[in-house]
Amino acid sequence: MVLDLSMSQIIDLRKKNVENSKTALPSKISGRIPAHYQFVNKSLLAVIVSVLAIIGLLYLLISQNTVTAIFFFLIATVMVILGMQEKKDVAWEINQRGLVLDGEVYLYRHLKSFWIEYDPPFLKELSFKHKGWHRSYIKLPLVGQESPVEIRNMLLCLLPEERHEDTIIETITRKLGM
Repeated sequence: MVLDLSMSQIIDLRKKNVENSKTALPSKISGRIPAHYQFVNKSLLAVIVSVLAIIGLLYLLISQNTVTAIFFFLIATVMVILGMQEKKDVAWEINQRGLVLDGEVYLYRHLKSFWIEYDPPFLKELSFKHKGWHRSYIKLPLVGQESPVEIRNMLLCLLPEERHEDTIIETITRKLGM
């Protein structure tokens, strides 16, 4: 019986059809990701950086492979730099031209699809798949009062909806808070 109650709280955004919506679609939807929401799990980061440094040191001592050792040290250094960066509020906006993320514009012609992962209170995230090879996904946590149904209805007119699966790197960076 408890299982039925929790399952009834999950919102299936695909059941709400854009054509049946009686309200006019907004011209833009905006939000803000506060700096305090962007936390870094420093203990997990320290463990991973330490493991990478030890692996690099072992490669250097055992196999005298300096290139691989330098590679591991560089990964650890980049993770420390990214983890220590000061976090700031990030403003975002979805409008008729594209996505504006902290002043940087991503036009819809450069985006392949979108997906809203909505499983409150654990995960509320808007994901855009980029067409470029250098940036696969743009992920926005929905931390304010943004309506996922309203965002979906607006985006359905502009981009195809396609499920986005997290890679191992995205899962690790989410756990680290990077």
